[in-house]
Amino acid sequence: MMGALVLVAAAVGVLDLTPAQLQEELRKASVPVVVNVWATWCRPCVEEFPEILEFARKNQGNVKVMLVSADFSSRRELVEKFLRERGVGFATYLKQGSDEAFVEVLSPQWSGALPATFVFAPGGKLVTWFERQITRAELEDAVKKAKMESRKGGKT
Repeated sequence: MMGALVLVAAAVGVLDLTPAQLQEELRKASVPVVVNVWATWCRPCVEEFPEILEFARKNQGNVKVMLVSADFSSRRELVEKFLRERGVGFATYLKQGSDEAFVEVLSPQWSGALPATFVFAPGGKLVTWFERQITRAELEDAVKKAKMESRKGGKT
């Protein structure tokens, strides 16, 4: 069984993600979405990564976690190695397209600094975001707000 899990993790790989694809993923989501923008060269990103990963594992099915690497495409193998070494077994993404277009989709107030984490309610409404390293507890609180926002939105 463990071998099967390793095969799944290895088969997932890193997918390219354009701003338009990201916008569509957010729009069609039926659960809250956490978008974590990180890079292998960003020390705070690497430090918070275990917290984000643990959150993703504990909330699988209830929250969609999208790990989006801001590394250059030429560093794809390094990104894949980083993810493989940490046992990431779900789809992850490599940012494609202009930084400005990603900023526009995620939050026009975002300076582009890393790490950055954005929490969206189902359907794609931005609930909150962080332009710094965060903890799993902060992420859990933010997702609770996204779920409440979703319930509020469903009543109107």
